[in-house]
Amino acid sequence: MDPVWHLFVVRHLCRDELQRHLAEAGIGTLIHYPVPPHLSGAYSDLGQRQGAYPIGEEQARMVLSLPIGPHLNEEAQNHVIAAIRSFR
Repeated sequence: MDPVWHLFVVRHLCRDELQRHLAEAGIGTLIHYPVPPHLSGAYSDLGQRQGAYPIGEEQARMVLSLPIGPHLNEEAQNHVIAAIRSFR
């Protein structure tokens, strides 16, 4: 059975700068949940305010999804690794 991983998520205090750095290296990334669920429109009827779930809010500011999957050969993987290591 082959793994079906679809997200490789990292956290960084300077997530947006890291994302720009990787984009400049030709590496696409995504921010899957830029808004914590309790602050999204889908849950607005619950009346949760900013600060209600500080850990979730912190994660929303820090998480970045890197490329992952069988389409990434070893050279591409090494390119992502080198780009991350060269950040700052």
